[in-house]
Amino acid sequence: MYKKFLLAVFPFLIQSEQDAFSVFDLDFWNYNAGIVMNFGDSYDDFTYMENRMDLNFFKNNFSAWLQYEYSDPPELGFSIKDLRKYRIEYSSGPWSIKYGDIYEVWGRGLVLAQLDDQGIDFDNSSRGYLINYQSDNISVTQMSGETVNAQLGADLRHPEFEFTHNIDATNINFEAYPFSYGLSFLQSNELHQLKPLGVMDTVDINHRLHGAYISWFGSNMDIFIEYMDKQSKSRTFQTNFSGQEIESLAPLKRGSAAYFNSNYYLGNWSLFFEYKRYSFDRLNPVDTDYIINNYGNRIDYQVMPILYREQNHSFLGRAAHQTNANDERGYQVELSGGLPNGFQIVTQYSHLSRNDTWKSISPIEWSRKSIAGFLPTTNFSALPYEEFYAELNGDLLNNRLQFKAAIGTNEEVTKVNRFFKGLSRSISENWTYTDSIWYGEDWFYLDSQIVSMDTTTNQIETMLYQKSKSFTIPIDFTLSLNNGYSIGLGLAYQERYKNNVKRGNAGGFYNYVDSTWILNDETNPNLFTNETTSNYPNETPFQINRMISLSIGKASKWALTLNYDWTNVQEIITIDPKYNPLEAFIYGDVKYFKGQRNKNSPPPFTKNKWVSLEFSYNLSSTQRISFLYGSIQGGLVCSNGICRILQPFNDGLKLSYSAIF
Repeated sequence: MYKKFLLAVFPFLIQSEQDAFSVFDLDFWNYNAGIVMNFGDSYDDFTYMENRMDLNFFKNNFSAWLQYEYSDPPELGFSIKDLRKYRIEYSSGPWSIKYGDIYEVWGRGLVLAQLDDQGIDFDNSSRGYLINYQSDNISVTQMSGETVNAQLGADLRHPEFEFTHNIDATNINFEAYPFSYGLSFLQSNELHQLKPLGVMDTVDINHRLHGAYISWFGSNMDIFIEYMDKQSKSRTFQTNFSGQEIESLAPLKRGSAAYFNSNYYLGNWSLFFEYKRYSFDRLNPVDTDYIINNYGNRIDYQVMPILYREQNHSFLGRAAHQTNANDERGYQVELSGGLPNGFQIVTQYSHLSRNDTWKSISPIEWSRKSIAGFLPTTNFSALPYEEFYAELNGDLLNNRLQFKAAIGTNEEVTKVNRFFKGLSRSISENWTYTDSIWYGEDWFYLDSQIVSMDTTTNQIETMLYQKSKSFTIPIDFTLSLNNGYSIGLGLAYQERYKNNVKRGNAGGFYNYVDSTWILNDETNPNLFTNETTSNYPNETPFQINRMISLSIGKASKWALTLNYDWTNVQEIITIDPKYNPLEAFIYGDVKYFKGQRNKNSPPPFTKNKWVSLEFSYNLSSTQRISFLYGSIQGGLVCSNGICRILQPFNDGLKLSYSAIF
């Protein structure tokens, strides 16, 4: 349908300026194009081929964008061999109109933030239209369209679920310097796929979001505040006696979000502070907000600030916090500035938690208590997260040596299975028989009564939760030589702990008759246990990760980089099926080159190690090609609070080509 629309609309739009058929003449347009080609093939069957071409056309008040993709299979997501994206735009005076794939960000994204992130296969654009009116101090935007978002299931590469949204949204922004005001409204009718009891089903949901934001800009300070309210209702349809389909809405869930940030500048120093409180679905710690069968909460258009540092180093990224956008509060503080001799320092701290503390009433029942005030808590039942990062960077040797040294730590309660701390009763009853009858050759008791009852109140503590923490040090050096060449060295060390913690004087057993937790030892209520076990395979106490990166290159022309990554225990268990010459060279394995090794059976000393060699070459100022051979560990990758687990890539080749014309 959209192809027919393009063919029909383009000639109509430009006929007032020139003959309609000139739209098909490239000389009529100002245009540019971009190509991205990616190929990967490994011996563990991780194979992909991605090709995307972007075309941009410009002429007077008109512009157009087309993206064709041939990816079969892609690195992540569904295969596609078609026109993936398109948009045409026209502007005249204060008016502008867009038709096609729309990307908009209002405020800080509490109501609407649309983006296309190929690295994690996330795209929440809407296909439809947008009309905007903008004068000197007011901007009004109206948009409508449809989005189909994919969600991964058990498979790490191929999505299993699809959520379809039909939206209507309006944003009004008013400028009155130094203030700026905004009002947002969004309505979405969602078809949500779920899988109750293993059978695919679909529910119909209506979402309504109302938001407002304000910003203020001063000479050395700025402030931004945004708040939104959301209500979700389930939709059902019934046919009346006249054959008309009647829509019925029933309340499902209601939530809200608040966000604040401020920046303060003093000379070459800056202080950044931000705060959030997201409350859309406050589930107990056993349940998770990211299961498919939990719906009516935050929707895909809400890509909100995460309030922790998005790291560009792979080690720091693998230990990143996975944002709970449905139920989380917290703050982030960052101080950065200049030191003597041109050095720069960055320090950052984040503290997040759920909005409630939780208590296990029984093994399957929970009670919650809202956290007083605005700040997060350190109570384990609220799944707290804390992060600290410090970085020093600068130049040495007359600006010939650039360095960056950092330290990053974080600590998080990732899951709570039970959490009870308080008083519990222990009841013992003594009975006597009051009535009996002789039958045959024996007495049979017919009735009894309680003659005494003892009730003891004990201080009970029973906790079972999972806790993680990490400690990371990345260091990078780059030495610039006089002839335009440079040499780089990267070092990284990381310790990660993932533990199961069991604490208390009750081991998790529960008496449903008396509604009480059972002590480990009734005769010794003060017998407490505190057990910590590793959650890594083979009960390895903690994970140690190390990385060395060596590079050499010539400015603006080429670069050659060798990466060596190893660990003592894998999180994603894979089988490395081949022993390649690059690995043998790095390990100094003479037997390999003498033909004394089985290339299809890697020796033990290669276990949990990944080696890769990458060469990139700039064919011109607008063309770049790169080759990577070897293995990559994989792991967690997060962007804008959305996380994916990338599979390891073993003994393979990656090719990449990009160009702009």
